[in-house]
Amino acid sequence: AQFALRLCVDHDKKELIGYCKTCDKKICSSCIKEEHHQHDWETITDILREKKHSLPEECKEIRAKQLPGLKRELCRFDKKIEEEDARFEQNKTTLNGSRQSYINKINQLFDGRMDECRQKSESAKQIYKDKREALKQKEEYLETMTTALDKDINTLPDHDILDMDREMRDELEKAFSYSADKYACTTVFLPGQMDVQVLENMVGEIHSVSVEEMDDIVGYSNVICSVEPVSDTNAWIRVDKDQYAKFIDIASEESKSIKTSCRDLVISRGGYFVLTSKVRHDISVLTKAEDTIRTIITNPLNPSWISKTENDDILVTLRDEGDEYNLVHTSRRLVQRMTLTGEVLHTYEFREDGKTRLFLLPARTAENKNRNVCVVNWLSKDTGELVVLDEDGRVKFTYRGDELKSDKFHPKDIECDDKCRIMLTEYYSRAIHMLSAEGMYLCKLCQYEQLHPWTISIYGHTLWCGFMEGRVKVLKYKI
Repeated sequence: AQFALRLCVDHDKKELIGYCKTCDKKICSSCIKEEHHQHDWETITDILREKKHSLPEECKEIRAKQLPGLKRELCRFDKKIEEEDARFEQNKTTLNGSRQSYINKINQLFDGRMDECRQKSESAKQIYKDKREALKQKEEYLETMTTALDKDINTLPDHDILDMDREMRDELEKAFSYSADKYACTTVFLPGQMDVQVLENMVGEIHSVSVEEMDDIVGYSNVICSVEPVSDTNAWIRVDKDQYAKFIDIASEESKSIKTSCRDLVISRGGYFVLTSKVRHDISVLTKAEDTIRTIITNPLNPSWISKTENDDILVTLRDEGDEYNLVHTSRRLVQRMTLTGEVLHTYEFREDGKTRLFLLPARTAENKNRNVCVVNWLSKDTGELVVLDEDGRVKFTYRGDELKSDKFHPKDIECDDKCRIMLTEYYSRAIHMLSAEGMYLCKLCQYEQLHPWTISIYGHTLWCGFMEGRVKVLKYKI
């Protein structure tokens, strides 16, 4: 092995006498004359002399700075393995519980069918008993009548004999009308058809969620407030307290910006910039060339956060100038669905009674493909909830991070994918939660030790996440 390392495999096994720093590989005399003649190279003797002098210091630095980080990563992998074991046990418990509930329900159904069958059989038996009793009475009567006629036929008056004959024939005819062949009350159980597909749908599905980090963009000085992707590799972002919205391309590292003092922005499916301004109390619609084509006035209400819908309308969070969390009877806290021309299609402010408020301080919004309206509702500076409404404004469910085992739950942003799953960033768990369309907690899609996810947006299966620490991560997830 040592001998093989000293010979060049490209040039008739010539001895490796040099080291190319440009290519980070050992080279022979022919290599130096050919493909490496313009590279930075040194003899192996010189490079070894240099390495023997520098390597101890490099090793020391690795032990001091790099190895602790690797050890932390090892601990994180160990923790993830433990979490996966715990998750499997939880899934097993849930699956067994679901199995038992189905077994109990099936037993109830079959017991119910058994009771129904018993009742119908008892009803049939009662009919047969009633007819038998009537027939028994006829039999006894005819037995008495025939015996009397046999005995007294010569002594009975003529008219009595005729009457008794007619009565006996009538009773005999009635008796034969009770024939068992005329009463069929049979009870039959017909088994249902077993549909495996229906059973599979009833039992549920197994989803394995995997996430891969595609890029990590750093260097921003403040919270990433908005991320609006236009492709898997391109997005517009807005940094808090920055007067510009920036365009980033992770493939070509292209960058450009537009000047704006907006609170939030989205890009419509037609390519228009839609911006909210709390200062001007309006919503602006701009072309790609940054020309304003429309201004929607919301005064006296402030427009805060904005999202686009499946029909290319917008959902806008609106509030009055009053205290954020101490509401009075005149306070206004609402979400409006409107067109890009400013026509209000629906206002979500109160429950069905027209009095009970839906929100204390509505923040981020998103519409699911099933037309549900998902709203992050802040309840204080450090608590909140997710409220999901149907298209007409009725509350479907509320999510408060029940699985976190923590008193504090403060969601920041909301997004929905093409399968109606809900992604939610949460401050205290430093995680992106994934929920089903029905509000069932599925998993933490991502969780960080030092970073706080703030804003998220989805393009296909690419998730763009902006952090409070001024970073943007591009993630690919697969389910």
